[in-house]
Amino acid sequence: MSFQKIRALLFACLLTAGCAYAQNRANFPWWNSPVAANIGLSDGQNQRIRQIVRSYRSRLFDARNNVQKAEGDLEDLLNDPNVNVQAARPVIERLAAARAESSRVFLEMSVQLRGVLTLDQWRELVKRWDEMKRKKPADTQVEP
Repeated sequence: MSFQKIRALLFACLLTAGCAYAQNRANFPWWNSPVAANIGLSDGQNQRIRQIVRSYRSRLFDARNNVQKAEGDLEDLLNDPNVNVQAARPVIERLAAARAESSRVFLEMSVQLRGVLTLDQWRELVKRWDEMKRKKPADTQVEP
């Protein structure tokens, strides 16, 4: 692997890790959730958010489908009784690239969505995500 590829991969990993913390922490579309209720979004902001999501929808679906296809190909290789390491390498590369592209498209959309919000609205969303994340484990526990 060339130095440029390694550098690009490291950059993508750092970008994904850094942005993931500040982005959709609850792993769901905040713009369609109760988390976004009552943060003071104007009609114009809601309209712009819907436009951005609509403009990314097909790219997000395509990216997710490419990840699923590559995961399926890797699963087939791993389930083969005679695992071929050489045949696995391009599949692994395709899966890594598909995951990176999926993250890139989502993060690009997320940055555009963040640009629609005021700083106070963004901080309120982050606060609500953190609160929901803290509550979630307790909500999903099953009593004996």
